[in-house]
Amino acid sequence: MLIGEEFRAIYLNYKIKEIVPFLKKLTQKDKKDVAAILKNNINKEWGHNNISVLATLVCSKTKNEYETIGPGYYSMPVHFVDELFETYVPEWIGESHLFLNKFEYVKVLEWEQKGYLKLKDEISASLLSSSLASGHTLEEIFYTHPITINSHIWLLFEHESDITYHSHNRNWKQIVKNLVQDHKIERNRVLKSSLRAINLNFSKDHNTWFLELFTYLEPTDSEIIALQEELFVIFHSIQYSLFPGILKIVASVITHEDFKTEEFLQTTASLMTLTTKNVVNAQLQTLEKIAKSSTQFHEEVCNLLMPVFLNKDKTLQTKGAKILAQYGNPNSKKIQKELMLYTGSILSDARTLLEHFFKENKSTHENANSGYETASWHLSQPILPIETVDDFIFLASQIFNNNETYHFDLFLEGLVRFNDVFKEEHFNKLEPVFKAALKRKDAGGLHHLWATFIINYGLLKQEKKSQVLLDAHLGFPALENWSEKKTSFVLKAYHQFLLGIFEILKQNKKLPVLSVPDHTPCWITVYSLVDKLRIYQQYNEQPIPFDWQIAMLRAKKENLELAEQYAKKQLNEKYFELVKPIFDQNYFKDQYKKEFLEGNFDWELGYRKVYKWNNTEEIPEVLISVENQKELSQNANFLDHLFNSYQGVYDNDLIYILYFAPYFSGLFVAGKYNKDLSSAVYQYDIKGNVRFFDAWMQLNLSFQPVHYLFLSAGLFNKDKTFSGMAFEVLINKAVSEDFGVQELGMLIGKKINFEWAPVKRFTDGLSGFINLSTSHNQAFEELLISILSAIEKPVFNLKKLLELYYELLNQNQTKVDKTINSLLTEWEKENNLKKIIHQIKNQ
Repeated sequence: MLIGEEFRAIYLNYKIKEIVPFLKKLTQKDKKDVAAILKNNINKEWGHNNISVLATLVCSKTKNEYETIGPGYYSMPVHFVDELFETYVPEWIGESHLFLNKFEYVKVLEWEQKGYLKLKDEISASLLSSSLASGHTLEEIFYTHPITINSHIWLLFEHESDITYHSHNRNWKQIVKNLVQDHKIERNRVLKSSLRAINLNFSKDHNTWFLELFTYLEPTDSEIIALQEELFVIFHSIQYSLFPGILKIVASVITHEDFKTEEFLQTTASLMTLTTKNVVNAQLQTLEKIAKSSTQFHEEVCNLLMPVFLNKDKTLQTKGAKILAQYGNPNSKKIQKELMLYTGSILSDARTLLEHFFKENKSTHENANSGYETASWHLSQPILPIETVDDFIFLASQIFNNNETYHFDLFLEGLVRFNDVFKEEHFNKLEPVFKAALKRKDAGGLHHLWATFIINYGLLKQEKKSQVLLDAHLGFPALENWSEKKTSFVLKAYHQFLLGIFEILKQNKKLPVLSVPDHTPCWITVYSLVDKLRIYQQYNEQPIPFDWQIAMLRAKKENLELAEQYAKKQLNEKYFELVKPIFDQNYFKDQYKKEFLEGNFDWELGYRKVYKWNNTEEIPEVLISVENQKELSQNANFLDHLFNSYQGVYDNDLIYILYFAPYFSGLFVAGKYNKDLSSAVYQYDIKGNVRFFDAWMQLNLSFQPVHYLFLSAGLFNKDKTFSGMAFEVLINKAVSEDFGVQELGMLIGKKINFEWAPVKRFTDGLSGFINLSTSHNQAFEELLISILSAIEKPVFNLKKLLELYYELLNQNQTKVDKTINSLLTEWEKENNLKKIIHQIKNQ
């Protein structure tokens, strides 16, 4: 019988007693044949059993081969392995954690003693650390083989293992302590190894465990002093959670005569810059203890604690100020110079404690804090037209890359301009564009529409059709058939616009595309639009309806009186009628509801049911109400299509559509908000939210009510990038005359009152901008008053809002606003609010 057939017979009939004798007689070629059978059948027709795992062990030529075929979950029959190892041991066996992990530590040591294998250190550590789960007693584990106590136990400090786990009411901290107490292992080596292990880049849990082991052994002062340099090294770790524990250990020996104070201060100089409260608090306590015990370090301690005034936590600043006030010399030039760097961020209570430090610098502080110049979010720049065919071909290669929203507009303009001069060679150069379009075959929205337009244009104009166009012909519809019943109205309108452009291309007409922006991000100057319309007037041509409507909606409304005079001078009555809506503020007033024109949609607080496994959770949400018509008349204009397109718009298209009608963007802001930001618990498409909000801000327009809703969601967002941007917007807009601080505040207050989001997310962000400027402090105070006046009950973390309000009252030297007096009186009944409200009333 052939080896392969014999093995199949043993496996399929489960002849377990025959497998070891069979494996012992195999030649190298036989093993290769059996390995091939295993590879072809395991996890397909066969499953693993004792026969297959033993065969895999013997027939695998390398560790990798074994770990590819062998199951990680299947235990090995120990007595069969013992029998095999008497005659054959794979040379890679000591390196295979997958194999050795199936056996108890004591058994593997037995094999090593017999010379079957040589264990790698990390595997020895792993096996020993998990040995507590075995059925062996501690005596059997530690004293069966001398190598355990002499060597392997120290490997636990050098390699990441399961030492942190408890098993069978056994834990390694107690075991190590017992071994130390019984003088089985050296105490000083354990203490030193514990600290060194923390610096080996183990996981956070492991590092915490080794620090706990160190303290569990209750080191004496002399032991800590002997190991102080090892303790100092830990302050270079990126795991800040270790620092409070280390500082507590160090604090116990700070007054010791052999404590290296100067080295400690140098090593921990950066701790004050951290934002972690318990680290900064522990370091302040340590610095205070040093200052109290040694006058020679007073100035250095005072200078080192200064960064605490960048931290917006009131208690930390106050604590730092008390230490500085007690141990700092107000006449020290070094302290004065250092303190000047932080004057703008020192909170009022801390400033009061340090009043005698600021006598000479008061006017300097006031001047530094008096003004702030608000910069434009985006400086609109001219968009240069495409002048040459080569420039057009280069632009065409970028239109699907999402670089700029106006690239496709420029592409259309260039296409019309160069349509009659394109040669066959130009179409060859446009091959990459056709290929890029073909890749959008399965896309949706604007990208698919653009690709359809480009492919249809290529099929129309190229004489000898390239293969890519022939392939695309099968995958794309004819341009006139692109729109479907479910297509959103705004895309249907844009589709009609492109059909109009396509007709111009067919007829080789030299007419300008009116809706192409001439200034970033999407603006058209009235003068430019009038000049283009004059060409239509010259040839007595009627513009494509949606082309001039988009152009009119993109027209920048500035210097309108002069622009209107120019339009009347250049255009006759028929063509002036096309731009008349630009100059008439009430033109659309009677045609559309104000929520679409002003972004003033209704919204309501409610709850959304979320199903988790077998439970139902209700989470608060704020939803904007949007009503859309399902049918439009044939003569509906572009705004009709836009205002009834709440559904069916792709996220990737939002910014482009936002720029169709920048003054009427509210509907799509509402849609983006409802879809991704209505809940503070579940928030989606953070990158998309950032891009969308940035696109809105680039327009430099006044906020509408719906934009305040969007901004409020950003201010409470869990994502730091998005919340950071939202606060940047707040800082940028808060001191603007056209920004409704009170409107935003009332909205935030209602959300807080409904417990829509944790208060701390907002207060942590806003506290970082206190003292940015006098005008900002005043705006923030107005914002806080509006927020507090909308809160009807003592919500969780209301204290943080009140602390911010108290700080702003002090900075602005103002009194409590009468609109919240009654609320403060009511909230004062809450124990945790009494102190701060008393401070507010008596500031």
